[in-house]
This record gives sequence, structure tokens and C-alpha cells, in this order.
Amino acid sequence: MLSIRINFMTPLLTLSPTSVALWLLLFLGNAIADRVNDFRSEKYAHGFEGAFPLQHYSSAGVSGPILNYWEKSVACDDGLYTIITPRGEAVRHSGPMILDNQGHLVWFKEYETTYNANVYTYKGQRYLTFWAGDDQIRGHGEGILYMLNSSYEEAYKLHGVNGVAADLHEFHITRDETAVFTVYDIKSVDLTSSGGLENGWIYDGIFQEIDIETNELLFQWRASEHFSFSEVERGSEGTGESAEDPWDWFHINSIDKDEKGNFLISSRYLNCIAYIDGVTGDVIWKLGGKESSFTDLSAGAATNISWQHHARFQPQYDTTKTTKAISIFDNSSRGKGAPENTSRGLIVDINETNMTVAVRAQYWNQVPISSQSQGSMQVLENGHVLLGYGYSAAWTEFGADGEVLCEVNFGPRELFERGDIISYRTFKQKWVGIPLTAPDVALSGTAAAVSWIGATEVATWVLQGSYVNVTDSPESKDQDGIHRYSSGHVADDDFQFISAVPKTGFETKILIPADIPYRTLRVMALDGTGGFLGKTRAMEWAPEEMNEEIGVFAGDEELKESNSKEHRISPLIMFGMGFMSAAAIVLCAWLICKYVYFRSPGQTFIGRRNHGKDEGWQPVQTGEELDDLDDFSDLESGERHEDHLLDGNRNRVE
Repeated sequence: MLSIRINFMTPLLTLSPTSVALWLLLFLGNAIADRVNDFRSEKYAHGFEGAFPLQHYSSAGVSGPILNYWEKSVACDDGLYTIITPRGEAVRHSGPMILDNQGHLVWFKEYETTYNANVYTYKGQRYLTFWAGDDQIRGHGEGILYMLNSSYEEAYKLHGVNGVAADLHEFHITRDETAVFTVYDIKSVDLTSSGGLENGWIYDGIFQEIDIETNELLFQWRASEHFSFSEVERGSEGTGESAEDPWDWFHINSIDKDEKGNFLISSRYLNCIAYIDGVTGDVIWKLGGKESSFTDLSAGAATNISWQHHARFQPQYDTTKTTKAISIFDNSSRGKGAPENTSRGLIVDINETNMTVAVRAQYWNQVPISSQSQGSMQVLENGHVLLGYGYSAAWTEFGADGEVLCEVNFGPRELFERGDIISYRTFKQKWVGIPLTAPDVALSGTAAAVSWIGATEVATWVLQGSYVNVTDSPESKDQDGIHRYSSGHVADDDFQFISAVPKTGFETKILIPADIPYRTLRVMALDGTGGFLGKTRAMEWAPEEMNEEIGVFAGDEELKESNSKEHRISPLIMFGMGFMSAAAIVLCAWLICKYVYFRSPGQTFIGRRNHGKDEGWQPVQTGEELDDLDDFSDLESGERHEDHLLDGNRNRVE
């Protein structure tokens, strides 16, 4: 059991509520959050902050996106995390990214080009899942399917079976806790029916279902065995004259599985959604395309899908055993040189007895977005609908009635058609991140900047100091003079409380009092109950050798100076924020402290990180020996990630 003595609590017990409020004001006002995201910024929308606006942090070698909200509502603040996979010409490093409900960075790790990040429950545990690999294979990819646990360890790495590679378009964990994914396989076929060669070549659309534990193949389906080449809506993608230039005729891009064991798939180039028998592979029905199985009761609005993505069953809307609701991200566009209609989210009700289909709901952005490829539609537990616009760097959350609640851009609106910054899909999910690394911290002459990449449970940062010098501490400075970590050791009992501030955004800045006598500093992380989560390494405190200020900048390199001035928080605002926060919590905190203190005379408070029912503050006898907490280390994280600068190659995927 980990425990740490919190020395700053006892003095509070003897103070009046007014004194406690003033005391808290001093320390709550210290925290300076990340740069505030923009709201309807024309400067951002026109690209003057860069193709992929970023903010850089002092404490960690990562950068977080700066967002531009066109609509914002508290109705979107549901505690869920937003998951995207930025890539494109303006993104130097690709990887899965998690943002909190205010748009601040939570976690990022560089992988090969990354798609399809989401969170699933498998065997009672939550996993962050995604595809990473080579996406430069003309509209599809070959790679690996990853499942990361809550500590961001690679718990599972899945592969295609029978000599084929897993494609980027789909990685989905079914209700049967199996994995399904797309495959693009080069195959020789007779193309004379479509005007091609007798010995022609195609990219065949395949999906595989595998056992996650063993990677064993459970089911495989191949499009060329069940669909005709005459159903293709799109012109030639590849000549089909050789194995080096196969015809991409079907373009499978999503898979789902229902309670009957049957599958729902999407074919982009047939403008068709199909329901597949999970035993025989036969096509049960088709929605849209040249051979739709249904009578459209909505004057064509339910079947006129085109270039669509991400078809999913929505059983919560099924009213009878003969009806089936499905959702679709309908691109209605495939770029310049083709119709560029407005993309929409679509839910339709299918009656499998009468073979009719009708629109249940449509979701349109207030400012029309025409996404020429990629995209997603997610129905949240509260009934809201989230659309990710794929090739266009935006997502929008709607109320169940179609009202736009929040629209968020993570790239300039004016550059949407260029594909400078793309996320294949966008999701909101519950997530608890408990990284195995220690928090990161940077010291300057006046402040400490602290962050903990991937940690979702931190509520408070506690700055501590010790009179003991760090031993065995080789110099570890960046060129800017900021100390990022050291390898010294100081006993926990030697540290004293200096200040405590609430966690704000990704990185929190803690002002260091000028007159403190300590020579060594560290920062502890506490959860919402005061339980210990982790600590930084002990660092030598030598303000006379350090810069006077830590800079936290936003946007492209050339915008750092102007943005840091533009978004600096004034002392008056800091005072007001601190006072309001203190006033809101001081009375409850004071009463609780008094209550516990008088019930436990002669005792002190120990913060524990528990996994049982008694999690939180626990009273123990004064002088109880503390557990050794020095097995945490910044260096356990392995490689540090470079800043994500504006550079790289453009990846065109549909």
C-alpha cells in the first residue's frame, strides 16, 4: 500500500474559515492552465495560425492541438474523452491522441501512420485500439492492430491471417468479443463483363473475423464471390491490367456484427451497405447502390447514400423484431471533379418483412462540410450524435433532435479540402489512464511546470521542498536552461509542503515563492479524494542559475511570441479565479478537516492510493513508517517524443 504524509493539513485545522480562504487563494491562484482554445477565430479559420496549430509544453516533449470552436455548449461536457488520429501533410508524427472534454491533450504516442483509434471493453477491461502501418498503398494499407491497456502497454498485437495484412479501414471488436477488420487482396479475375481483360487483376474486398487471444481465423468473406462488377458506381481506380495496377472496385470500409451473428458492411465504390449471412456469406439485402433491396419511404433520402463510411447497427432504436436501425456517415462527396454535396449523419429504419426503409434522423452541420473521404458517426449513450468529418479537420456533436451543440475544428476551415490535417474517425469514450511513468516537471527561476502524459485521475498537484541537497545529481539541462529532471534521491520524510494547486489542462504551472529556503523540490500528484498517485523526481533548486520564466507557447514556431503575449492571464483575472475557487470549497474543506481532526486526536493524515472500498484520506498513528515511494521515475517512460512540427507527406485514403 502506497502512502505519503500530507504535512500541510494540520495547520489548516487551527485557522478560521476566512483565514483558510485567504491561504487557499494564494495557492489556487498559482495554477496557469494551457492556452485557452479559440472560439470562432477567423485568424485560425484562414490558416494564419498554421495548418495544424499546436501548443508546446515545458515539462514534456509533446505538443497538443489548439482547437477552434464554432459552437460550444455545456451539454457536450459529459466527462468523456475525444479520440483522434491526426495525420496529413501538416503532421510530422502520427499516432493515437486523447483529448479531455475541454480539448486539452491527455495522451499521445508516436506510431506509424495511425487510423481508427477507439476504446472497447474486452473481458471486462477497457482497451485503446487502433491500426498503425503503411498507408501508402493506393487508398488502403498494411499494418498491425493494437490494443493498449489502461497503462498504455501493448496488451495485444493482431495480424491478418492466411498471408494477408490487416487494412486500415476497419478494426472493430464485436459483441462476441472477436475482432473484425478489412483486408485488400490482389486477385486475378475475369474482367470481360466490365470491359476489362480476361486475365485481369483486382483489389478484392475482404473481411476477417479472428479470436483475439489466439489470432485464429474464425470467418472470412470475399466481395468478388457475392457481388457483380457491374454494380460499381465509381470509375476505374487502377487499370486492372496487372498485379502492379489492380482495379479497386469494391473498397470495403466498415464492418459490424449483430446478435444473430450476421455482418453489416459498407462498400464505398458501390454506394452500398450490405447485410451478410454470418455462416454462408450470402448477401441477405443491400441498401443503396444499383441493386437496393428496399422501397424508400423517404422519397429517396434513405437510399441515396454515396461514398459513405462507418455503417453501424443501432439496436436501441429497434422497435420490433422485424425492424433494424442502422447509422451511416454519408459523405455524399468524393472530391473535386465529382459531386461535392454536404456530408451528413444518417439513421434509417429497415423493415425486413415489408422490405421498406425510412429515414429516422439526419444530422447536418450548420456550416456545410463536404468531406470527400473518411468519416464516422457515433451515437452516444445520452442520445447525442458525434460526427467526425474525416478528410475535413472537424467534429460536431448534435443533440438527439439534430441541434448542433458543439462544432470543433482542429485545422483551418479554409483548408479542409487540402487534407493538411486529417483524422480517419473521431470518437468520444470513457477512459481511465494510469501510466507506468512518473510525472514530468520543468523548473525555472520562478515556477514549476508539471504534467503527466496519459494520467486521467490527477486532481491536485502538491509542490514540496527539502533542505537536503540532491545526491548523485548530474546536470540535466536543455539548451534553454530549463531543468527537466535529475536522478537524485531524497527521503520522503525530508520533504515539506510548499503549495497545492488544482490540475489545469495538460500542463499546470506552479509559482514558486521567492523566499523559500529549500534546495530540493518535487511535485506530487493526488486524485480527487486526496489519494497519492505519483511524484516527480527530486530536483535541485538553484533559481540563480535558471531562467526567470517558463514559456508555454501556442501555434507554429513563428507565432510563439505573439501568442504567449495574447493569451497571458492578467493578475486581476487570476485573483478573481482563485478567490471564486477558494470560496466555493473552503467551507466544506474546513468543516471536514475539523470533523476528522476532532474525531482522531493525536493523529495525522495519510493520503493513500487504495484499490478497495476505503480509498481516500486515512488517519494513522503519528510516526507510522511510510512505504518507499522512490521506485517512480521519469526515465521509466523510455523514449521521449519530439514536438510535432508542421512537416511530412500527404496521405490520401478513402
